Amino acid sequence: MSKLDDLTAWRYLIAFSKTGTLQAAANMLNVDVSNISRAITALEKSLGCDLIRHNSRPMELSETGKMVVRRMAQILRAHDSLIQKIIDDNSALTGNIRLSSAPGFAARRLTPLLQRFQELHPNITIEILSGFKPADVQKGLCDIATITGEPTLPGLCYMSRGRNVYLPVASPHYIQKHGMPFDPINLRQHTGLVYNGPVREETKFLYRGDKQAPVTYASCIRSTDILAIRNALLEGMGVAVDMPLVQIYEDLLAGRLVPILPGWFRPPVECFIVANHEAWHMKRVRIFLEWYAKEMQALFSSYEDQVSAVVGLPQDIPTVDRNKLYLS
Repeated sequence: MSKLDDLTAWRYLIAFSKTGTLQAAANMLNVDVSNISRAITALEKSLGCDLIRHNSRPMELSETGKMVVRRMAQILRAHDSLIQKIIDDNSALTGNIRLSSAPGFAARRLTPLLQRFQELHPNITIEILSGFKPADVQKGLCDIATITGEPTLPGLCYMSRGRNVYLPVASPHYIQKHGMPFDPINLRQHTGLVYNGPVREETKFLYRGDKQAPVTYASCIRSTDILAIRNALLEGMGVAVDMPLVQIYEDLLAGRLVPILPGWFRPPVECFIVANHEAWHMKRVRIFLEWYAKEMQALFSSYEDQVSAVVGLPQDIPTVDRNKLYLS
């Protein structure tokens, strides 16, 4: 590296300009006087001109030296200010976090969680976004996002938030009118309420043990809005084979919806709370991501505990360590 790029050397020159002697500059910076002398000499050699009048007694800055000190002092102040801002931003539990969540979850479940976090950290604000994918997190378009499935892109930090369980359900009114489907082949006599939004792919197959069966309906109503599908289910407009438990656990407990296709499921999917490496360096992001992942794990586990008495659930076989932070 050229000495001209060495900020320490420029600091030595500015210290000399303030104190008037090399020894006084060395004392101010708590370094050997030889360090000061060598650094300034190296600057002069690189520039091809004197910054100090070495033959004068006492030594003083040359005209070029005076001009350089004025300009370089401004540059170093700007540099110090930037570094301090970065340190303050990264260490402070203040500021804004841009959080992306699935729209359905954000609409019905997210606010109580964020209220609890703000009680712990009142100086951190959360901006709620939706629909962001791992590539958007990688690009820094949001600070933290919840995604379905383990990230594969590089440059991400992530923790499990637990699994998404998907259940086949219908309303009692619909079952009374159209009959109970016990096997996926029976779906050919029913109207399917199908989610085809950005959070996950449309369900094409169901599984029971090592058996696989295609999903084929007599007719379909498709929507990118999971809450619209829930409303249609409650209105008795059809069946859904893959409703997220988080959206319907109260309906199952209250009997507004009932399980169908006993033993058949869309496989559960592990979900993750994700940030990119740059965001992770901010203390507020680290604190929130780890807290949020643990809160979400507990919340989704509580849904399963509450409905396990009224509906069969797929076996929980974690694919990752849910206490571990992963880096990609």
